[in-house]
Amino acid sequence: MEYIRPACEQDLPYFYEISLKTSLSGLDGTDYFNDPYCVGHYYAAPYLFFEPSLCFIALDEYNKPSGYIVGTSDTKNFTSWMNSHWLPPLKEQYERITDFKSEAEASIIKLLCKGPGEGVWEHVGYPAHLHINLLPHLQGKGLGKSLMITFSEAIHAKGVEGIHLGVDGRNTQAFGFYEKMGFSILEQPQWGSVFGKKLN
Repeated sequence: MEYIRPACEQDLPYFYEISLKTSLSGLDGTDYFNDPYCVGHYYAAPYLFFEPSLCFIALDEYNKPSGYIVGTSDTKNFTSWMNSHWLPPLKEQYERITDFKSEAEASIIKLLCKGPGEGVWEHVGYPAHLHINLLPHLQGKGLGKSLMITFSEAIHAKGVEGIHLGVDGRNTQAFGFYEKMGFSILEQPQWGSVFGKKLN
């Protein structure tokens, strides 16, 4: 039976695996990366070290971690921590790479070397943000909704007033999911949409 539990450090390999296998707007990116870890280095693993209380795992019927939701209640401080603590050794590793297997890999490695910039939405009532991914065999079973509810309850318990997240414009299936979860579009940059939801 599938279920959700808090993530722990021993889940780290699964964070990397799931990140890679959902890296192309929800599709498997295994064949598009020379380095199978670079996606997880940016979009999954750091959250487990920065704010583990907001990281949750979805397990399949074989008790294998096959989905996750990660995030932070304070995007501003998370960004500062990423740039000062998490990314420097990765930047040293990746900035020497010039041979990329795909545009997707080049884009992720560019992010790892550049680091996240300070955004807008964390300052105007949406300080939290999240990333959620499920492998195909767990999709359509209500686990995405359960992960979102679990994360929202944990965020609300911390007194956070709102969440934002980015969605790649190619991931059209996700748009309807977030709208059903009570999110609305805040901004539509060239790459996709930024969604937000107030909690109070």
